[in-house]
Amino acid sequence: MKNTRKADSIARPATYHFYNLGCPKNLVDAERAAARLEAAGWSEAADPAGAGLLVVTTCAFIEAAEEESVEQILEIAAAREDWQLLAVLGCLVTREGARLEDLMPEVDIFLDVESMGGLADAVAVPVPGEAGRKLFTPPHSAYLKISEGCSNRGSYCTIPSIRGDLASRQREGLLEESSRLARSGVRELIVIAQDTTAWSTDTGSGEDLHALLEEISDIGGIDWIRLMYLHPARIDAKRLSGIIRSTKVIPYLDIPIQHVSDQVLSRMGRGYTERELRRMFDTLRSSVEGLVIRTTLMTGFPGESAEDFARLTGFLEEYMFDHAGIFRWSPERGTPASRLDDRVPDEVVSERLEELSSLQFDISADILAEMEGKEIDVLVDTRTEAAVSGRWYGQAPEIDGMTWLADSGALPGMIGRAVVERSEAYDLFARPAGDFI
Repeated sequence: MKNTRKADSIARPATYHFYNLGCPKNLVDAERAAARLEAAGWSEAADPAGAGLLVVTTCAFIEAAEEESVEQILEIAAAREDWQLLAVLGCLVTREGARLEDLMPEVDIFLDVESMGGLADAVAVPVPGEAGRKLFTPPHSAYLKISEGCSNRGSYCTIPSIRGDLASRQREGLLEESSRLARSGVRELIVIAQDTTAWSTDTGSGEDLHALLEEISDIGGIDWIRLMYLHPARIDAKRLSGIIRSTKVIPYLDIPIQHVSDQVLSRMGRGYTERELRRMFDTLRSSVEGLVIRTTLMTGFPGESAEDFARLTGFLEEYMFDHAGIFRWSPERGTPASRLDDRVPDEVVSERLEELSSLQFDISADILAEMEGKEIDVLVDTRTEAAVSGRWYGQAPEIDGMTWLADSGALPGMIGRAVVERSEAYDLFARPAGDFI
């Protein structure tokens, strides 16, 4: 941590503004840091121009994310006033360490992943105990982070070096937080972790994710439980299907597969084969009506042959995922994969990335087009004079598109039935088919 202005005589308002980059796990850390600021008497400034403290939470999972973080920091630093403090938090600080202090003298405070909660202590009177969370999401939707870190050790992944080994949160604390969020008005609870399926495997408690989900489902006020970041190697498809059918867990699963070629998966250290992926997806889809699946695909991993890539595109065409994030492999320093020699030429990777992205766009568009005329449940997120927007259960916040709703008087946080009239790219356009409550 570096703090050059904490004790200076410059007068500044006790207000803050966050720029949150990276994944939802990072967002939860930012929410906890902001809650401690408010416990110390600070308040959020909607306009960064009036904030005494500007905070950037950073991502460093891949090179592109690092570059985005650095660009954002430098842009904010160039635009801020002399009286404004600038703090940089999170994964980039952990990964780069003291180098950042030399590279970015314009930054006043650096806090790594483990120290993010100490932001209030760096700028104000120390805050004892827990302070909860200041939600940066809409008040009816919140993330529940059930563990920290990861122990999977994928050959391309930097997460363990940044976030450490798996450390599951205790069941009692998770149920207490879920209840507190429900009492505050949260209707959609999004369960996240670096590997959600690994929860409790490090504790020896005998507890598992399925039992936890059943208990969360019993909490009044929560209508949707959404599961993200499910590692294929740990999914029990039959039990998971049963949980979806019998609880408030919605039929939306985020299952990053990365690839399907056995030789690529082996070199990645993913821990499963194409045959096992097929068996899992076949079981899930045959057991859960209306199942929506999001995945993540990576191309350009060292040694990926034309045949490997053809297997990937063929699998995508066959299984037709509703949503997919498409990425190119990058040689992250310190990872075993970065030392592999048989790299795919950049121009070939770019061609494959474009082919995958185009294929997925067409698949997603076709799936949405088939929904025209059907009734869906819509959770309203925003309402302005111009439009009402929300999401059906097949759309996770920020990443899967939106559902635009013809004006019905529905307010944010309400859920109601709607008929899909048309689709466009990743969005749906619908009209109300009943009351929103």
